[in-house]
Amino acid sequence: MEQKKIVDVGAVIDSAKYFWVPFWITVMMIFIMLSDGFDLFTMGYVGPHLVEDWGITRGDLGPVNSAGLIGMAIGSVVMGWFADRIGRKRAYVSCLVLLFAGSMLCYYASNVTELAIWRSVTGLGLGGVTPLATTLISEWTSKRVRSAVVACVIVAIPLGGSLAGIVEQAVVPEHGWRAMFLIGALVPLALFVILWFLMPESPKYMAQHPSQHKKLAKALNRLLGEKRFDGTEEFVVIEEGKRSTNWFATIWNHDFWKRTSLIWFAFAANSFVLYIFTNYLSVLLRDAGQSAEMASLGLQRFTFGAAIGTIGGGFLINWLGSRWVGSGIAFVGAMGTALIGVAAVSAGASTAQLLTYCLIAGAAINGMQAFMYAVAAHSYPTEIRGSAVGMAQTFSRLGGVLSPSAATFYFNMQTQPPVNVFFLFTAGVAVLTAVSFFLIPTPIPGNFRRGSGH
Repeated sequence: MEQKKIVDVGAVIDSAKYFWVPFWITVMMIFIMLSDGFDLFTMGYVGPHLVEDWGITRGDLGPVNSAGLIGMAIGSVVMGWFADRIGRKRAYVSCLVLLFAGSMLCYYASNVTELAIWRSVTGLGLGGVTPLATTLISEWTSKRVRSAVVACVIVAIPLGGSLAGIVEQAVVPEHGWRAMFLIGALVPLALFVILWFLMPESPKYMAQHPSQHKKLAKALNRLLGEKRFDGTEEFVVIEEGKRSTNWFATIWNHDFWKRTSLIWFAFAANSFVLYIFTNYLSVLLRDAGQSAEMASLGLQRFTFGAAIGTIGGGFLINWLGSRWVGSGIAFVGAMGTALIGVAAVSAGASTAQLLTYCLIAGAAINGMQAFMYAVAAHSYPTEIRGSAVGMAQTFSRLGGVLSPSAATFYFNMQTQPPVNVFFLFTAGVAVLTAVSFFLIPTPIPGNFRRGSGH
């Protein structure tokens, strides 16, 4: 019997050019992440309108934001687990269905309780989209460009948030806040219809399922632009690390426990800071005496800054590696956060200064979120990557869930300290992100170091 030719799928992917198949997959991911970011940031823009329309307090928004984050925590691990079993594509498009259903139900909500319940449904989809996008991109692109491509995809989330701010200013005055949820429902529905036909399955996932090897051969031929495989080969994925009885046992075994604990902690700390900004920056700036327009502009600058930090940092990581670049950017985020607090309450601070600090903080904090996904995907083998990255994001929601609790505690204090004190506290948490990220034992190596032979 003739022995089958063994093909390392990872080596094939690393040898392929970025254009054109991985490029078009990236474009599809970006559109989905823009929609994801729009839905994620919607509550930050809708919140002040809810306070006014429903006659509720700022503290009443806490359960709604917490419900969304809890839904995201569940969605991250459940959809990641599904992706490792039913495929990246089917799990991914399922997230789009949840985004549609949750946002449409939010559109019809008549009180805070209903909104919190339906926001948790939206959260299930939001929780799965990002780790699955990271997984799919990581398994389609060469290691030469992987970090930069993941960053370009993840940056679409805060850009979607900026888009939400533009839409809010154009739509809400005439059509009311419910229109934000309607838009947030219809776009994922349209993407589901389109991408069901266009989105390919992950080659590394198909390699682990012999029944899909014919399909994998065609996908790799398309990736390489030549007919090199016919499906009779034995496709394998060669990756390091000891495997245990199941994915959860694996991420805590001797080979993986240290990276897992540090990835989880860094994720949680950065998520705490990110969701403080996402859900409460506008409210905090209003509390500091800034105008409603200035508060909205501050949140827009924060989300827009993500493009600078994520893409710029992604290319730096691709060149120099993740450890020093990511840690340095996290420290810059802590400084930017502290300066926002100082400028917000200072009579001598100009509008330009405050908006610049929001831009810097947005560049660093949103950038770190993208870098966390890239390092997490880099740190785990294919057969558990969806579950492991999803679980890391789930744990990160602990920080996200704590953020509205911390904000509500601050707002409900009988003698409320100045806003700058709360921003300084948040900056301290950002420092924890920098330290834990630096200690992760599986940083992404830079191409400059590879090329120099070090």
